[in-house]
Parts: sequence; structure tokens; C-alpha cells
Amino acid sequence: MDREVRFYIEKILESLGYPPAASRVYAMLLLSEDPLTINELSKLTGLGKSTVSTSLRLLEHDGLVYYEKVGRSKIYTARSPFNQLLLFPTKILKEYVEPLMERLEHLSKSSPKYGDLLVELKKFAEVSEEVIRVIQKFQVERRKGL
Repeated sequence: MDREVRFYIEKILESLGYPPAASRVYAMLLLSEDPLTINELSKLTGLGKSTVSTSLRLLEHDGLVYYEKVGRSKIYTARSPFNQLLLFPTKILKEYVEPLMERLEHLSKSSPKYGDLLVELKKFAEVSEEVIRVIQKFQVERRKGL
């Protein structure tokens, strides 16, 4: 397994707010040839089984990992991160940028500083919306096989 590739995958997930342990577990799963159990992930990552289990629950909740039952064991597989990562601009806009713009709109009446921030944030929102449109177009074309 290429250490540099694993490093960059971990850093991408960490930059999106995932804990280092979850990032390490995800990178290991993504680069593994086969699905892995909690025990295998614990050995490969050097993390405790409890930490691996908590990380897997988080990654599963966010759609980055899924498992299959084989007997009494669960074997985990990573989904490609790129479809999930494409959703982050939408999430950031809806959950953070839009409410912030509303608040700055209100505050800009009392201070020009807030007005300046609002102008910059609106530019960011416009660019983000364009990125989202391009992503959605790409997804539609990909489904159609273009």
C-alpha cells in the first residue's frame, strides 16, 4: 500500500472535519484489495478496536463505508469518496453560508465592516453555486453514460 497515497487520503478527510483515526481507517479500507474486519483494521492501523469501531460508525453514517455480514462477523468496504465529497459544497452552503449571509445582512445595517464581509461571502456563494451546477451536470452525464 502506497504510504503517500494513504497520507493524502487521510489529509483530505481530516480537512473535511473527520478525526485522524476515522481518516486512517477510511484510507486503509479504500486502498485495501479486500473488505476488512474490525480486527484486521485494528492491526493494520495500530488503533484500538473500540476506536476502529467508532470510526466505522461515523464513516458508515456519512455513506463512506458499508458492511456485509459474513457469519457472525462484519466485513467493511469503502465507497469511493468522490461522490460523497461532491455533496460538501451543497452542505456548506445550506448549513453555514446561507445563515451567515442572513446574519451579515442584518448586521451590515449597523457597520460597514459587516457589509464588506457580506459582499465577499456573496461572491463565495456564487462561485460555490456554479461549482454545484457543474457537479450536478457531471453526475447526470455520468449516469447517462456520456
